[in-house]
Amino acid sequence: MDAKVIKDKLLLERWIAGRLTPPEARYFEDLVRKQKGLAEELGLPEVLRRMMRLLDDTGLEWQEKPPRFWHNPVVPAALALVAVLGIGAALYFVLGKSRLGTQYNDFRTEALQGLLVEPIGTETTHVHLARPGEPGLATYAIGSRKAPTFAELRPDVRLMSGHLYSAKIQRDDGTFWGRFDNLLRDSNGELRIALNSGAFAAGTYSLEVRQINLRGDGEVIGLAKLVIRPSN
Repeated sequence: MDAKVIKDKLLLERWIAGRLTPPEARYFEDLVRKQKGLAEELGLPEVLRRMMRLLDDTGLEWQEKPPRFWHNPVVPAALALVAVLGIGAALYFVLGKSRLGTQYNDFRTEALQGLLVEPIGTETTHVHLARPGEPGLATYAIGSRKAPTFAELRPDVRLMSGHLYSAKIQRDDGTFWGRFDNLLRDSNGELRIALNSGAFAAGTYSLEVRQINLRGDGEVIGLAKLVIRPSN
């Protein structure tokens, strides 16, 4: 019955010629797969052998060719990405070469010289200390990052009875900057704290002065604010 249907509808000839619709091709192929002996009854092996022999005699390649690597859809996308990156790198190199060269030289100079910049001048600041808890701390501006100075702070401790002091400087965000131990007041009743303002990052700092004993123990006697300007 199946072989008769195939012959009546010329399914074999149409399948070989590629003129079957997808449903018809599936119907034909399912019949051949499921019914043993149907392929031989239709003479399909002999037909295929004659076709392959004819193709071999004519020099035509009847075997399926392996796909070329550029047929993979990923390959064109990767090539396009490489091209875009190459063009971007070229433009970046051409347009930014001079700017990058200048930045490189600046960084190289800074690395060779170190982070500290030579002070351009000196300044003396007499600092009035406020008692702990006293409102309205005095604020003193010293130097700047771009134009640092050799700054000498002179906290006034003439009303204090002690002779030995220590001072601590830290940024308002809690970053510790430095401590000065075993400070002695001079004949004017002032302490002397010398520093390069270029060692500070721009911002506001607190100065805390303690009166201490020979063991370094003591209490806070005065506070003040220091400001490092970003530039002059």
